[in-house]
Amino acid sequence: MIAQGYWLTLSFVFLTSLKLSLQAQPPKHLVNPDDFIYVENGAFQQGCSPHYLVSMNYWSVMNLAADDSVGGNLTRFKTEVKQLHKIGVNNVRIMAASEASGRGIQPYRMYPALMESPGRYNEQIFVGLDRALDEFSKYNITVIMTLNNFWQWSGGYSQYVSWATNNSEIPYPPSWDPALNPPYGDYSKGNEYGNYDVKTGNWNGFIGYAGRFYNDTSITHITQGWFKDHIKTVINRVNTVNGLTYKDDPTIMTWELSNEPQDPPLSWITDTSAYIKSLAPNHLVTVGFEGKTGEWWFKRVHSPETIDYACGHLWVQNWGHYDPLDSTDKSLMQAEEFATGFLRNLSAWSLEIHKPVVLEEFGMARDEWQNVAKGAPKSFYLYDASATTTHKDRYFQFLISSVVESFKNGKGWQGAGPWAYGGMWRPSDKKNAFGQSWAGDPPHEAPGWYDLYDTDTTLKIISAQAQNVTEFIESNHASKHSTCRSPRSKKVFANSASSSSSYL
Repeated sequence: MIAQGYWLTLSFVFLTSLKLSLQAQPPKHLVNPDDFIYVENGAFQQGCSPHYLVSMNYWSVMNLAADDSVGGNLTRFKTEVKQLHKIGVNNVRIMAASEASGRGIQPYRMYPALMESPGRYNEQIFVGLDRALDEFSKYNITVIMTLNNFWQWSGGYSQYVSWATNNSEIPYPPSWDPALNPPYGDYSKGNEYGNYDVKTGNWNGFIGYAGRFYNDTSITHITQGWFKDHIKTVINRVNTVNGLTYKDDPTIMTWELSNEPQDPPLSWITDTSAYIKSLAPNHLVTVGFEGKTGEWWFKRVHSPETIDYACGHLWVQNWGHYDPLDSTDKSLMQAEEFATGFLRNLSAWSLEIHKPVVLEEFGMARDEWQNVAKGAPKSFYLYDASATTTHKDRYFQFLISSVVESFKNGKGWQGAGPWAYGGMWRPSDKKNAFGQSWAGDPPHEAPGWYDLYDTDTTLKIISAQAQNVTEFIESNHASKHSTCRSPRSKKVFANSASSSSSYL
């Protein structure tokens, strides 16, 4: 009886301990190494099959998926993820960084910010990022995680410089004004969330200030130290929803150094990308570079071994090649002509450096001449959602079909991601308590300028792209699925320089 009671007691203790242990542990996720997308012979692969990115810019999701108390709308986010899945999107590009100011509320920024001050995070926004990654994983949508931003709408480089220089004032560039075309004007006086009062500078002044993030050797040991701390924090984050560490999550395809770095030092690219590879060897790394400055810059930026693929951003209106107020074909044909050369050049350059290239940003405004006819910009909103998308649809069809044909013929391009998904949102919607719309357009630009809405006919073009590519891959590579093995290498790259390095 004593022995039997002893073993019964031990069994009870063991089972109780096991139960408590299982309750304390996060849910198990069996991560197949073949789930991670990798690069082979200048192309993306997933498992044994070629992989094409039907991508979408959806930058706001860490805020959109957060609690209502911090300006989120989780119901809207989940609905929009289902919408994206339905049209065939298999990849999204999002922000995995935003920074608050030490000078109080600043104009046209994401709020609340993920990083409130160096090393101090808003956990509710981080949970929003956790939720977003978990939700994307349910629909087999991979994610490009953008870790910084040259531009001010998320804080970005200029905020790091401000922090490192005793919260110095940022010389903001002109921002949008719906009464102007192009929609840029003075925004020094805030009349919404924050009631800010700042000086407005010019583009060159802002670019010089923001560039100090990696060019000013008197502060780079500070700015780069903080940036690497952020990289480490995000990569080692344990998802509070599913228990996965970010570095082990195949939902994350890529860590992107920054959104649109301007003239980035090569040493900064090699050092930062090597650091990321040392922390997350299963993930890809890219730069976030536009490709607008020619062959030398494109190859220089994307050549390091620790950069897995190249990217390009194509903005025909912003760069002076399209007028959304011209209802004729003249401006549209000019845009297509410029885009043809841009695509051809980046394709050729990427082949020469033996790396895939993704068109990770492009866009076009709606048929804004219709809004002008209604009295815009003075008595009607120039970017109103009621305008049709005839030019946009034709341009998207031209651009996407060009990228798809390049993919089919092995000519460099491996995917396309328009800017940006507004989903259920419309310009007439009321802003939240933090002055945010979470539109497709970021806070410093006119809401509705480049948005893709959930009822736009443009989405049919994206859906057709997904179907076209899927049929091509299945018909050309199905026979290999049962016999091939993923050759993905888990190469670990040592950090090539200390945080005090010069980035000149």
